[in-house]
Amino acid sequence: MKVKITKRQLISGAVLLALLLIGLLIYRYHGTWEIIQHRVFDQSALVAQVRRHRAIDILLVVPLLICFSIIPGAPVATISVVAGICFGKGLGAVLNIIGITLGNLIAQRFFGRVTARHDQQPSKLVTAIGKMRHPLLGIVIGYTIPFIPTSLVSLAAIETAVTPRQLAAATLLGSMPTAIIYAWGGDELIKAHFKNALMLVGLLVLLLGLLWLIHHDRQRAVDLDH
Repeated sequence: MKVKITKRQLISGAVLLALLLIGLLIYRYHGTWEIIQHRVFDQSALVAQVRRHRAIDILLVVPLLICFSIIPGAPVATISVVAGICFGKGLGAVLNIIGITLGNLIAQRFFGRVTARHDQQPSKLVTAIGKMRHPLLGIVIGYTIPFIPTSLVSLAAIETAVTPRQLAAATLLGSMPTAIIYAWGGDELIKAHFKNALMLVGLLVLLLGLLWLIHHDRQRAVDLDH
């Protein structure tokens, strides 16, 4: 017997799991909060305390990134920055790439199978990517641009006529830039390198310019159709 799951049930499950994981992370890092609130410390001591992580912390952060990638409007960037703070720019970037990519792939798989209402109007982003001449480029750009809910891009991805392998590759490529930037930003914040962190914020803002490529590629498709 095939079990059907609604989109609401999927998202609700992700929300509950995310809350549980957040609670566990707060509990495991309560010693760090005490140092920040009640003790005098230097920056190196703070970094050393925060990064006394174990394998279990990785097993908490990656599923949390997956959940936030599935939940519409969830601040994936926040958890990605926290990963950079807790694990450094190198390991943090790797964890971000793994968690965000897996979350996006899972969202694509389930959003393509769940029973959803068909009378809902698609978002402008979903429509724009679906009408591009090069939909794979649209998927890469959609996941690369910050501040756009990844769930919307996942919905657009399942509407494109591409192979699963192509879709997986585009999802990985699109998830990597911001995953790396967020991890580097978290690492700069914990080390109090605020100027470098602001430069990374500026880079994220510049990535918004990639929206022009979606519009341009879509316009070329419209022109060719006529």
